[in-house]
Amino acid sequence: MLKTLYKFELNKVFCAKMNMLALAGAAVLLVLLANTSISEARPVSRNAARELAGRAIDGQLIEEMRPALQYENGTTVVRITAEYEKYVPVVDVLDVMITAADKDFDLTKAQGKELYDLREEKLNQRIEKQGLTEAEKEFWRRQEAQVQKPFVYRYHRGLANLLRSFQVLGVFILLLSAVGLSGVYAKETADNMNQLLLCSRYGKKELYMIKFAAGLTWILTAAVTLFFSILIPFAIAFGMEGTGGMMQLVNPLSMLPFSIGHMLLVCMGIYLLAAVLFAAVTMLLSVTTQNALAVTCGLMGYLLIDLFVVFPDRFRLLQKIWTLRPNAILMSSGFSNYRLIRSFGGFLLNYQAAPIIYAVIMAGALFMGRRKYRRLQVGK
Repeated sequence: MLKTLYKFELNKVFCAKMNMLALAGAAVLLVLLANTSISEARPVSRNAARELAGRAIDGQLIEEMRPALQYENGTTVVRITAEYEKYVPVVDVLDVMITAADKDFDLTKAQGKELYDLREEKLNQRIEKQGLTEAEKEFWRRQEAQVQKPFVYRYHRGLANLLRSFQVLGVFILLLSAVGLSGVYAKETADNMNQLLLCSRYGKKELYMIKFAAGLTWILTAAVTLFFSILIPFAIAFGMEGTGGMMQLVNPLSMLPFSIGHMLLVCMGIYLLAAVLFAAVTMLLSVTTQNALAVTCGLMGYLLIDLFVVFPDRFRLLQKIWTLRPNAILMSSGFSNYRLIRSFGGFLLNYQAAPIIYAVIMAGALFMGRRKYRRLQVGK
């Protein structure tokens, strides 16, 4: 009987026209965004990129490229000719490094060491601006000492585009949660069917958990669908090579000695956890307010705050808490956040502490939602 109820609730969520339209529309829009990104990308020969694999991005490599470089309007550009086309993959990495450190850096007159000196200067400025403690500074010095310099090139274009897409995926999954799950507990109230369900045999506690499980199944299915909507176009256009490349190739200001593959696994894990977190909070609001429109409006308000509110560095505690939200970690800057969370005499990075916080919030949402739902019951 419980299995039948679960299938019934799944059918209600998955077959709702609004939910299917929202999911299909989101998937199509993400495919279009991916194709736009692909069409605007600078052409790169993957064979040339493979030939450059293992080359240090140092003064010698920059010297080889120098005749093709030109400084225009505060930006270093490459004149693509048959002779220098093979260096375009490295130019992509240099563009990312220069943009992160200083947009006005003239690479045509610089040596490789100057680029890394500029990066170090930028790191020190950000550390001082955030007012880190000596213990935190020492932690980052140890991490930075393990980062190989000069950086070593690996082809990673597909993964770089995928990693930059995770913040968009986080926004879309929040929107789908608001659309698809805001009425999971409120719909029966709107249809004047809630009392009939709540006084049924399984209405006291089983039905709440069944609805909750169906909601999680929906949101995880939606999350995976959206992920593949981005992954497939990038995989076809660029491939998925480069998991062993340095994280600094896509995030130059990160001081973590990890690989692109490590960053990808973290982003994927946080993305799926965020989907479950958004679903749990949405369903808690649904059972609490018994009003789907109020839930949707509340989540849209949070999304606006998430996208536009930034706390200055002087508000250390608020900024530390704010950087634990899913979209802050899924941003490319999430791995260059230097705020640390103290734990058992050591430190946790924001993406290490975040799953613990999310788990607590999800457990709290489940507990409070269940209590609220039982208070709606007919009889004891």
